[in-house]
Amino acid sequence: MILQLLGAAGAGKSTLSAMLSRQTGLPLLQADFYRWQDGQFEQTRPVSVRRAMLAQDLACHPSCLLDGGLSDWLPEGLLQPDLLILVRCPQKTRMERLIQREQTRYGRQCLSPDHPHYQLTQEFLNWAAGYEDYGLEESNSLASHMAVLAQTPCPSLVLWNTASPEILLRQAAELFRLL
Repeated sequence: MILQLLGAAGAGKSTLSAMLSRQTGLPLLQADFYRWQDGQFEQTRPVSVRRAMLAQDLACHPSCLLDGGLSDWLPEGLLQPDLLILVRCPQKTRMERLIQREQTRYGRQCLSPDHPHYQLTQEFLNWAAGYEDYGLEESNSLASHMAVLAQTPCPSLVLWNTASPEILLRQAAELFRLL
């Protein structure tokens, strides 16, 4: 059984994934781990390395939670989740979370033009702000995520992250129990 969570950066999918992993005992695989080879989110791994790492992890953990999307580097059909959850969140809340997260990672001054991570922070925040406006050409967009939900043969759920994490966990767990 593979449970995959999709959503915009800052929507709360990683928080919900971690909570679900603890509750269910399923291993948690994070898409960002495969994509990024450094903790600063500056250097991506080659696609062939990502695919090999994911294949190895899925062979070891055929039942798992997958936090994030892989569609921009994993050929269609290679990963068939048994349950798909799209975590949504109001853009203002997401962007506030992302700014806080960037400041926690890189320092409160990362929004200052003289900070060494300023340019990357601005590029990331600008990209994240476009989630609802991007089309299908962007794999991490609302349009792409809705298309995935429309095409998936597995049960799916859209959760609005406007409640407490515990309420979201209960909603996701209820669907999980139906399988």
